[in-house]
Amino acid sequence: MRRTVLKRAAAVLAAAAFAPFIAACATVPAAGPSAGAGVVLERDFRGRLYADGRFRNAITGSERPFKVVLDGRWDGRNLTLREAFAFADGEKDVKTWVFTRTGPGTYTGTREDVVGTARVVTEAGAVRLSYDVVLGGSQVHFEDVIERGPGGAILNRAIVSKFGVPVGSVDLTFARRPL
Repeated sequence: MRRTVLKRAAAVLAAAAFAPFIAACATVPAAGPSAGAGVVLERDFRGRLYADGRFRNAITGSERPFKVVLDGRWDGRNLTLREAFAFADGEKDVKTWVFTRTGPGTYTGTREDVVGTARVVTEAGAVRLSYDVVLGGSQVHFEDVIERGPGGAILNRAIVSKFGVPVGSVDLTFARRPL
């Protein structure tokens, strides 16, 4: 039985390492001190942004760097955020989030690879996302914290888990100009 569990964990890790977007969950990343104003989805993700990111495999320690070009459009209720990924190994992918404001500081989010609906809340100047994705036939959970870092940069820290066990993490830095 233990060998089967280890084989399944290895399959999940392999799928996560090759997934187009790994963005986070067993424990929620702590929000750090914010520099200046907090992050507001419809303000900070409107227009074009660029991001540098890295997925880290929690078991092997391997890393998979990637870049993202994001285009966000706010219509007064929904933020549509198109993400074009380019991985260091040559793989490319495009995903589109639709965040719908449901109340002050609360949103729902959908994306073509998300199971159900993402829960999105703003607290203490940070945006927190919680959602599930199927990668390589296996469902994993993500917890993201998006906040301002030093110099006003927007940072996304995420943990990805399977059955509550961390299997990876993602770090992204967003900017208005290519990084």
